[in-house]
Amino acid sequence: MLPAFYTDDGSGLPLLFIHAFPLNSSMWRAQRRDLSTFFRVLTFDLPGFGRGGAFPDTFSLDDAADMAVKLLDDRGIDRAVVCGCSMGGYIALSILRRHPERLTGLVLANTRATADSDAGRANRTRQAKSVRAGELQALRDEMLGKLLGETTVSSAPEVVRCVEDILQHATPEGTAGMLEAMAARPDSMTALAETRLPVCVISGAEDVLIPAAEAEAMHGVLRNGEMNVIPNAGHLCCLERPVRFNTAIRSFLQTHVLT
Repeated sequence: MLPAFYTDDGSGLPLLFIHAFPLNSSMWRAQRRDLSTFFRVLTFDLPGFGRGGAFPDTFSLDDAADMAVKLLDDRGIDRAVVCGCSMGGYIALSILRRHPERLTGLVLANTRATADSDAGRANRTRQAKSVRAGELQALRDEMLGKLLGETTVSSAPEVVRCVEDILQHATPEGTAGMLEAMAARPDSMTALAETRLPVCVISGAEDVLIPAAEAEAMHGVLRNGEMNVIPNAGHLCCLERPVRFNTAIRSFLQTHVLT
C-alpha cells in the first residue's frame, strides 16, 4: 500500500522522514527545505493524518513500516537512512526489525525502543476510547501542552501556532487507530542492540513525553551510534530547533554514513 501523499526533493543519499503522532509530514518543512540541498529527502503522510487518506479498519505500526518500504520501492530506492520522530521512531524501528536490508542508517528522534508499560497501554486505550466518543479536540489540547518545550512555548508563538494547525488535520479514526497501534507495538531494544547500522539518537532537553533518559538507554546499547541532546527543545526538536536538528543529522551522516 503506497502512501496517498508523499514528497520527494533533492538528490543524493536518500533520507526518509516519518512523522510524529498526531501530526503529519508538514512537520518536516525545515528538513525538506534545508537538507534537500545535500540529500534526497522524502516524507509521507500516514493514513488518517494530513493528506494520508482514510485510515484502514486495521493498521499496525508494522503496516506503516511496510508502507514506508513500498514508497522506497516506488521511488526506485534500494536503501535509505530513515528518520522517525516519536511514533515515526517506532515505525523506523519496525523497519529495522522487518526490513533491515533496506536501511543505510537510522535517526531516532524523541522516541524510545521499549514497548509501552501496562500503564502506558491503558492510557492509550483510554485516549482512543475518548477520541471515538467525540473528544478529539480534547486530546489535541492535551497533546499541545506536552509536544513543545517550555522555551518554545514562551518564546516562539509561531511554532505553537504551526503545531496547532497541524493537529487539526488528524482524523478521529487515524488518531484512535494509531493510539491502539502504538500500544500494541513490541519491544525493539534487542533489534537495536544487534544492528551494526549507524544510528543517531536525538532528544530534546525539555521533552516531557519521552525524556532524555530514554535516548540514553538506546544509545547505551548501540554498537555504532551517537547521541545528541538539543537544548531549549521539547518533543518536536525538528520544529523547535530546526538548525540544530539539521546540523546534527548532517554531521552524523558525514561521520557515520558517507565515510
